[in-house]
Amino acid sequence: MVRAWSELGHPLRSELVALAPPYRAHTSVSSLESGDSLPLGSVVLGKGDTTIAVLAELTALSYRSPWMVPCLAVPPREEILQPLLMLVTELRDRLVLVARGVARVDEAAHVVACVRRRPAPRPAVLARWVARRLRSRELEVPLRSQFEEGLGYQLTTSGLSVASYSRLFALYGPYTARDWRAVGRLALHAVLGPCAEEQPPAALPLRTATEYAKKYLAMSCHALAGWLGWEWVLEAALRTGGYVRAPVSALVPDRRPPARYARAR
Repeated sequence: MVRAWSELGHPLRSELVALAPPYRAHTSVSSLESGDSLPLGSVVLGKGDTTIAVLAELTALSYRSPWMVPCLAVPPREEILQPLLMLVTELRDRLVLVARGVARVDEAAHVVACVRRRPAPRPAVLARWVARRLRSRELEVPLRSQFEEGLGYQLTTSGLSVASYSRLFALYGPYTARDWRAVGRLALHAVLGPCAEEQPPAALPLRTATEYAKKYLAMSCHALAGWLGWEWVLEAALRTGGYVRAPVSALVPDRRPPARYARAR
């Protein structure tokens, strides 16, 4: 996706490029103009002459593909503005800032490294994302309570019983309170990867991770480890539970297992 802007008669350009699993190369997201949707696990880098204009493009795309990881390329001359950018954007909880002009660095690998350094999401961020995706803001506080419980955080609300929460969640779909706790743990597990052991609530035994990945994501556990972000985990869980539908024209990422798994089969 390439946009042309103008400032004092000089054309300014912004571009959005996407990296999908296995993140070896990036492609333009201009195909979205014809109705295509980004595949799960996508990372989108916005870059251009005017940072605010690029940020606006990223924000607009996030409404169409909320499961993407938004990244913003920031030139060295604007690094001082980074704290301000994180204050003004509604993507502040998810946005990854990528330094531009890094010499002798593969851009795709550089973006992937920046995404991996993004702080793990807190329960409030996970709950807000799901509530917005379902357009049910009344779910945000109950979901936050479940994610806090599942991830070992101190509860910020007076908790109801598991049965009471499950009755509430039953009004919106099939997932119970325990299901939402499991989904939260799976999302954090996907982000932390090998570092999950440093956060016991997020550390899932291989058997449990395999069970959760199959039940909530309809995919294998080893595929889970190779994808970036937590947004796609929540989106996949919502699709599996029938809360949302995958776009008819959605592009499909490569889910083929590594060669060693293929040979084993």
